[in-house]
Amino acid sequence: MTKRLSLVFSLLLVLVLYPFQQLKALDQNDGKPNSRIELSTAYEYLSPHSGYGDWKTISLSYYRTGQPDFTWYTQFFNFSRPEGSGQLAAVGAYKDWSRSFYTYTALAAGTETDYLPKTRIDHNFNFKFGQAKNWIWSLGGSYLQYSGEQKDYILSTGFTAYRHNSVAEYRIFRNQSYPGAVGSYSYLLSFGVGQERKQWTTATFSAGKQAYLATYLVKPEKVNKNSKMISFNHRRWLDDHQGIFGDLSWLDLEESYRKTGFSLGYFSEF
Repeated sequence: MTKRLSLVFSLLLVLVLYPFQQLKALDQNDGKPNSRIELSTAYEYLSPHSGYGDWKTISLSYYRTGQPDFTWYTQFFNFSRPEGSGQLAAVGAYKDWSRSFYTYTALAAGTETDYLPKTRIDHNFNFKFGQAKNWIWSLGGSYLQYSGEQKDYILSTGFTAYRHNSVAEYRIFRNQSYPGAVGSYSYLLSFGVGQERKQWTTATFSAGKQAYLATYLVKPEKVNKNSKMISFNHRRWLDDHQGIFGDLSWLDLEESYRKTGFSLGYFSEF
C-alpha cells in the first residue's frame, strides 16, 4: 500500500462530518443539557483484504454549550491499521455573531503516521437567509500538513436548507495538493430527517477526484483517481439525557480498494 493512498481519505473525513457540523451549529441551548459526551467504535473492511486489511477506530468527544451563541468541543481518536497505530486530537468551536451569521473553527493534530495529518486547520463562514433563517450559504477553507512534504489546501462552498423536520445540503470542494500543485474537485449531497432530542437519520453521498503527485515513485507522476462514498447515519435519544448512534458506509477508490464499514456509539447529555 502506498503512502498517498492512505492520505487521501483524511480529505473524505471532512465530507462525512459536514452534516453534523451544520446541525450542531444550529442546536441552541434553550434550557436543554449544555454538555454532551460521546464514545464510539468503528470497524472497516477493505478489499483486497490481503493488501489493506482491517481499519479500527475508537473515539471520545466532549461538547459544551457555555452560552446560547457559543459551543466548543474536543475529540480524541485512536486508529489501528496494519501499517501501525495512530492518534488524532481535535478542538473546535461554533460562534453565532448575529442572527444571520456564524463561524466554525477547528484545529487537529495527529501522530507521525502515513495516514494522518500532522496538523489540520478548518474554518467556515456561514450566512443565514430567508425570513426563518433556514437557508445557509457556507464558505470554508482547510489546510492539512502531513509527515514529510505533503500538503493540501481545500476551499469549499455550498448551501444547506432546513424545512420542518428535514435538512438537505450540497457542497463542493476544491483541493490543491502539494508538491506538484495538483488540483481536484469533490462534492457532497446529504439529506436528513428527524427531530432534535428524538432521532435523526441522514444519508450522504460524495464523489469526485483524488489527485496528487506520487513522490514515492523513482520518477514522480500525477495520480488521478475517481472516488465514491455512501453513508447512512442514525442517532436516537433513549430518554432525555442519553442515546445511541451509528452508521453504515461504503467507499470505492478507483483501481485501489473498496471499503465497507460501520460504527456504533453512545452519548450522554447533562
